[in-house]
Amino acid sequence: MEEDSIIYIIEKPKYQNFGNTTVLDEISVSGTNYKNGISENGYIVKELKQVGPWGEKSLQDTPYQITSIPSEFIENTVSTNSSQLFIKNPTIQNAGAPGVYTHEIEAIIRGITTLDTLLDGINGSGSTNLSEVERVEILNGTSGFMYGIGNPGGKINYVLKRPTYERVTNLTLGNYGNQQWFGHLDAGNKIDEKGKFAYRLNASYQDGETSKKDQDMTKSLISGALDWNVTDNLLIQVDASHNTNEISNVNARFYTSGIPVKNNETNSPKWMKNKNESNRIGTNLEWNINDIFTLRTKYQYSEQKLKSAYNSYVDLYSDGWAVRTVKLAPSESQNHGVYAYLDSKFDTGSINHKLTFGVSGNIIENKIHEKNINSWKDGLSSINDIMNLPIPNSYKEPKFGRHYKSGESKNSNIMIGDDITFNENWSALVGVNYTTVEAESYKVDGDRQSYAKKSVATPTLSLIYKPFEELTTYATYMEALSSPTIVSSENRVNPNEVLDPLKSKQYEVGVKYSIAPDLFLSTALYKIEQDTERTEDGTWDGKIVQDGLNIYQGVELMLQGKVTDNFTLMTGGTFMDAKMKKADDHSLNGKYLDEVARKQFKIYAEYDIPFIDGLTLTGGSYWMDRRQRNIENTKQMPSYAMFDAGLRYKTKIDKYPTTFIVNGTNIFDKTVWARSGYLYEPTNIAFSMKMEF
Repeated sequence: MEEDSIIYIIEKPKYQNFGNTTVLDEISVSGTNYKNGISENGYIVKELKQVGPWGEKSLQDTPYQITSIPSEFIENTVSTNSSQLFIKNPTIQNAGAPGVYTHEIEAIIRGITTLDTLLDGINGSGSTNLSEVERVEILNGTSGFMYGIGNPGGKINYVLKRPTYERVTNLTLGNYGNQQWFGHLDAGNKIDEKGKFAYRLNASYQDGETSKKDQDMTKSLISGALDWNVTDNLLIQVDASHNTNEISNVNARFYTSGIPVKNNETNSPKWMKNKNESNRIGTNLEWNINDIFTLRTKYQYSEQKLKSAYNSYVDLYSDGWAVRTVKLAPSESQNHGVYAYLDSKFDTGSINHKLTFGVSGNIIENKIHEKNINSWKDGLSSINDIMNLPIPNSYKEPKFGRHYKSGESKNSNIMIGDDITFNENWSALVGVNYTTVEAESYKVDGDRQSYAKKSVATPTLSLIYKPFEELTTYATYMEALSSPTIVSSENRVNPNEVLDPLKSKQYEVGVKYSIAPDLFLSTALYKIEQDTERTEDGTWDGKIVQDGLNIYQGVELMLQGKVTDNFTLMTGGTFMDAKMKKADDHSLNGKYLDEVARKQFKIYAEYDIPFIDGLTLTGGSYWMDRRQRNIENTKQMPSYAMFDAGLRYKTKIDKYPTTFIVNGTNIFDKTVWARSGYLYEPTNIAFSMKMEF
């Protein structure tokens, strides 16, 4: 057995007495192969894969609020996009509509919209497909020390599936709803007898009409990963993927409240289509140099190619309805991301240290066309006329002009952090990240149009106290810098302007309690102060200005795991006060921030029927308070409650474990605004069959 292995006792030993001798029955143990995130343990992931420079850490001992959505939960809910996962998470406000974009779905964490995501800890890596994801790790709160620039409300990290050293051959066939048929192959094994090489392969395809009328969605993925165990202490990994997404009859976006629209219609012309393609290749190295030093490095290249893009904006003017359609020229972005961390373990007297020094960063380059936007505005006698609009002639044979590099953004980080253990009760995480963000935009002829650069040290300090092993209390302070905004070329006032990056601070205290081996409770009280930017006149394409301070104060609570052997629960909620202060327009001070719910409560549960072996009932209820549609607080989106229900049956066909799943979402067909611009999905029934060969 390797040093540092963790042994988990799965069953208590039974004692048998034979005279004066006590004999213990055999017990089941496992080391590093202990399975995180399976339904049998309530989907709890006890060991986190990627906590920035800190690397792998236990959930119990991490002084941040982090939740993990494992691949088995993704499969058991027959989810095809992140929106279907986020709506079940008690501390995340889902803000995405899958039929609007082809890239990943937005979420609101601690009141702040999260657009940029991580892929295996790398910033700016773009979209992915859930078929290749081992787990989704969600960090609530500011992450400046760990990842440099980013969203101060939280970070979403998609952890990719890695090679296996035991044979895995899983085939899943099913339907994501209506006519969305899909197939997914997941295979892995060691290549040679000694396990020096191992692989993982994922391939998936889906196609057909979604739960919205006349809307078709097509996705494809081919993804592979390879392990090379050069020595017992040196591992080199390589991964690559090719991913395509296409949506026809894209959902419209609305800018008027109270529109009587149907949630099973897109309210867009049928000729509107979004299509993109992404490619990725990466490599990482893990080297246990000796008992003191460990080196962790990773490089990742990804590219996003937008082949076709349409948007439609519906509004009610004084002279009646109108729709503005927009055709975007093909565009592309490329991202180079890297990190390198050197860990060193040593003691100073009775105090243990894990000191990490490292660098990280990424460069994103964007390319568009000279005439990037072609727009058309039509008057409507009725909202129903939108679906029958003819395609404008200018869209049929568009003249986009020259293809050129429109902008580039860079982030570089130099950090040092110390994971300190004073004794069995007290520990601390202390660190500082010197981060530099830089962004520039260019004219068609290559001349620089706008430029911004800022460097700042973002510190973090966490103090952790454990009265006993199952209970952790902590206090954390962290600062962060956001990415500079490059104003969209669609903006009518200051297009392509580069704005200064914004700074934020966060204060947090929290408690984590392992009530039982597979039942986990966590709660946190937090305050985030964020410099802010907004459109000056409140319109979607108005001048973007940096003005005011957003204050987010709240408490979040989550309980997850096995309440009994047969009953699994994921429940909790958030209470938040999010307001603007210090705005030049004093009428905005004290206003609730738009799009943010003050309260939400969610519950997802599974119950294993005791008298029918293998049958599980699933379901959930998700309630969200009303939200403001605008910063003036003159228009609101109503509160809502949505419900899910489903069945799962595990059996064997011949000798092969087989799982049948049926899952219904929004089963009462509530019309729900995902955010002010667009609707959530209508009732959707998905089902699948998975065979393990």
